[in-house]
Amino acid sequence: MLIKKLSIFLLFILIPLSAFAEQQESPEALGLINALGCKACHNLAGEGGSLAPTLDKIGSRKTAKQIEQHLVDHLKPNPDAFMPSYNTTSKKELKQISDYLYNLQ
Repeated sequence: MLIKKLSIFLLFILIPLSAFAEQQESPEALGLINALGCKACHNLAGEGGSLAPTLDKIGSRKTAKQIEQHLVDHLKPNPDAFMPSYNTTSKKELKQISDYLYNLQ
């Protein structure tokens, strides 16, 4: 009985931790962030520029949908922004980037 309870307890601990680790590790999203030049202005994990806000912990400030919307239409709230528009980036890629950034909480 003790083994069964211990097994169930470990499952409740290990499964969420492994899901969290998978969310944090996204080579595709990081590749897109690098390819699109985001770190030329933004800092991420100690690397990148300082012209724009850091992307670390952005998920604690915005939802994934807000991040995606900002990537596509950031000129609407701020017409003088010098950030390029990513409205030609595929929806799949935008979702990968926004989900990755959202998980940086």
